[in-house]
Amino acid sequence: MGGGRKTKHGAEVAPIFHARREESSSRGEDGREEDSDSAASDTSRTAAAAPLTKADLRHLLQEIKTNMAAEFFRHLTPITESLNDLTRRTTAIEDQLDRTSTQAQTNETAISALQDQVRLLEEAQEDLNNRSRRNNIRIRGVPETVGIDMLAPTLRELFCSLLPEASPAELLLDRAHRALKAPLPNATQPRDIIIRMHYFHIKEALMRATRDNPLQIEGHQVCFYQDLAPSTLRKRRELRPLTLELARRHIRYTWGHPFKLQVRQNNRVHTLYHISEATAFAERLGLPAIDLTAEQPDRRPAGRLSPRGPTLHPTRAPPPSSPHPQPAT
Repeated sequence: MGGGRKTKHGAEVAPIFHARREESSSRGEDGREEDSDSAASDTSRTAAAAPLTKADLRHLLQEIKTNMAAEFFRHLTPITESLNDLTRRTTAIEDQLDRTSTQAQTNETAISALQDQVRLLEEAQEDLNNRSRRNNIRIRGVPETVGIDMLAPTLRELFCSLLPEASPAELLLDRAHRALKAPLPNATQPRDIIIRMHYFHIKEALMRATRDNPLQIEGHQVCFYQDLAPSTLRKRRELRPLTLELARRHIRYTWGHPFKLQVRQNNRVHTLYHISEATAFAERLGLPAIDLTAEQPDRRPAGRLSPRGPTLHPTRAPPPSSPHPQPAT
């Protein structure tokens, strides 16, 4: 046969047998593959069905712990960094608050010391201002018809009538002028006159003389007052309810420099240095509670003044009840 194959013995085999042989060969190979797969599957089932030992459990537990720790670390790392940042910021804020608190306490102590120094300086300045005015007299009631050119002659004539024993040389005026403000067109109260006497003892003699001798110029009654610093006048006005109560009870009092109010009672001298001490001062004197915040009416007459003005002190005339601009001395 021309289309067949020869065997090892030289015999020819028909082609149909060759196809069957190849098929069976391939089937043999496939069978071997299937057998190997089934063997591996059986091995796996056998291993899975075998019980776990303690070593296997420890190994699995260690793996779980390792995996969980890694996951926790991965998720907690940003939170830890944020907490650390907040801790640093909180610590910085607390340190800043401590420094601020310490600085505030230091500033409070320094401010309190500065306030005391300012108060002392103000009192010293007020005292110097009043001492520079010790030769000054504030004259109230001289009509505006007495011009600036006639002030000095008019006042000298007035002083001669008050102190006839004084020589013209002793009645020396350093200066005399009206209060430094514009006159009101329809004002019934003339502007005050501020004078400076050259001799202090003459100024004091004039002040004493006017307490007992009423004065008049062109029908207007004239009063003499000590020229005081504006701050002193303000403090005296604030203590007016207290001095009115003292006058009502006929209790003698005196003003001092630097600013103070002194009262002698039962052979004891009581001194008030600051307005804040008024309540305790009144209690020591047995007076009722004094309200220094109540507004006091202006008791000055609208037209003419009394010879001594609103005399509250039994031995010396009080200052005017309203402030006036003070001239430079």
